[in-house]
Amino acid sequence: MSKKNDTPIAPDEALGKAEEFVLKNKKAFIGAILAIIVIAALNAFGIFSPKSKENSEANLAIANIEYKVFEGDFEAALNGDDYNIGLLEIIEKYDGTSAANKANLYAGIAYSQLEQFEEAIKHLSEYEGNDNIIAAKAKHTLGNCYSQIGDHKKALELVLEAATMANNIAVTPACLRDAAAMYEAQGNTAEALKLYNRIKDEYPTSPVTSEAEMKINAAK
Repeated sequence: MSKKNDTPIAPDEALGKAEEFVLKNKKAFIGAILAIIVIAALNAFGIFSPKSKENSEANLAIANIEYKVFEGDFEAALNGDDYNIGLLEIIEKYDGTSAANKANLYAGIAYSQLEQFEEAIKHLSEYEGNDNIIAAKAKHTLGNCYSQIGDHKKALELVLEAATMANNIAVTPACLRDAAAMYEAQGNTAEALKLYNRIKDEYPTSPVTSEAEMKINAAK
């Protein structure tokens, strides 16, 4: 039986406290139907090579299950349901495909939300992103997972890397805020204040800025 959260999560919440992969169910199902038609037609004419057929099957498989992550049904996303295979099987069955890569990202998100941080780290570490924003969010989440298992040095390294990688008002301030909190937890208030001031100076319109200003004022 899958463990389902009472409150669905938004994609941004899933990828960081750190996805902009918002794939609505309607689009997923329409895409799946179209994919089946296209695959059947191309196979009939012998156009698909074994590898391209594998890629198409993998993409269809993940399109049919990824929405479970956004619904907060993390165990169903990982292990599948009565109709679709889960992320873990996609990773194993279609190793080396872009779908398996994407499945590692989603599996990492799911495990982080289930507070199974070692498994989250395993899968997020396997993910290779080409989009700087998504890759930065994945790295941000990975850093937060390392923080949860007590590896604060690695956590700081990853979260600060994510801030630089993103260089984006929607992602960087949150990374800097979390890195500052990690410094505070270690008693390094000077470094924490540097990051809070950086948020205030470089990202004045970010929702995170008011929090940074409160920290700065409290330190005066």
